[in-house]
Amino acid sequence: MSAAADALGPVGRRGGPARRWRTRLAGLLILITVVGWAIVAVVGNARGSQLSVLCSSIDDICQEWADAFTAETGIRVTMTRRSAGEALTLISQPGHHFDVWHGGPSEAYATGTSRGLFVAYRPRGWSQVPAFARDKEGYWTGTYQGILGFCSDRSVLARNGLPVPMSWQDLLNPRYRGLISAPNPMFSGTGYTMVETQVARLGGEQAGMDWLRRLNSNVLQYTSSGLAPSGVVARGEVATAITFTQHCVKQIEQGHRDLVVSYPREGTGREIGAVAILRGTDHRSAWHLAAARRYEDFILSAKGQELGGRTHSRQLPARVDLPSDQRLRLPADRRIVTLPLAEGAQRREHLTEQFREQVLG
Repeated sequence: MSAAADALGPVGRRGGPARRWRTRLAGLLILITVVGWAIVAVVGNARGSQLSVLCSSIDDICQEWADAFTAETGIRVTMTRRSAGEALTLISQPGHHFDVWHGGPSEAYATGTSRGLFVAYRPRGWSQVPAFARDKEGYWTGTYQGILGFCSDRSVLARNGLPVPMSWQDLLNPRYRGLISAPNPMFSGTGYTMVETQVARLGGEQAGMDWLRRLNSNVLQYTSSGLAPSGVVARGEVATAITFTQHCVKQIEQGHRDLVVSYPREGTGREIGAVAILRGTDHRSAWHLAAARRYEDFILSAKGQELGGRTHSRQLPARVDLPSDQRLRLPADRRIVTLPLAEGAQRREHLTEQFREQVLG
């Protein structure tokens, strides 16, 4: 044995008691951490803790998100369905019990951010979401996309001497009187996207309101949710519905073969469906905040993003590195028209009020 080894003594030798002790200590710390998280989860569930999610997408995907998250994590979810407008009103009231808001257009989330309703968090996969589809501070993150278009019943169109609409202007044809269903922007995020699209493509608020007032003459029914118009046209009650086109694809796959999707040549709007952790979750308990973060992580994971493409709703994923249903992508000869999201909060309230006053009267 060398003099150096003798100087170190048995404690300092490689593989000696000190090294083995440090290795065991590191393993013990890891075990304590894992057991600690397990205890938090078990205690939370033993007390009946559930993650309360407010969902503004369609029923089947809302439930699919909840079931898949529970299967992945063991965390139970209470899912409540409300339209984006209704949800925004609900979470703006003090004392609500929701932990997460999921679904509905990002414009509504911009409004929520301006009201201080969210807790900032950047979930795993956040960097794969385009900058236009996420809040830079992490107050909300896009989870899926949808394109605004027309869902038409070819039989009803034919009976009324109408072609499949390919333009916003087509919908102003007097033959469409009473044959259009559209979402109400006072209650529906889809409806607000319809309003904002007209302002953006026509270059100004008044021009947009003038066009919407002319459209109003042909609208049979405004619905409180963006999903509902596709059901109205599927029942043959109108010729054309203004909706996000994944809802039309869902109706077609359910057997309504006379329906057809088309997009306006002047340009159309886009929905970025988002998710956010709600203010108050961070004060309820550490368990609720941790569970809410895990929910966002799961929804932005590859498995979570794939859920939208497997359900009847056929949502496009928000992440750019994942495959998507090509039927829902905007044709190459069509374009997206939008207004700056940074002004979205104040603009949403203003434009919906103008719609109420100038269009609905």
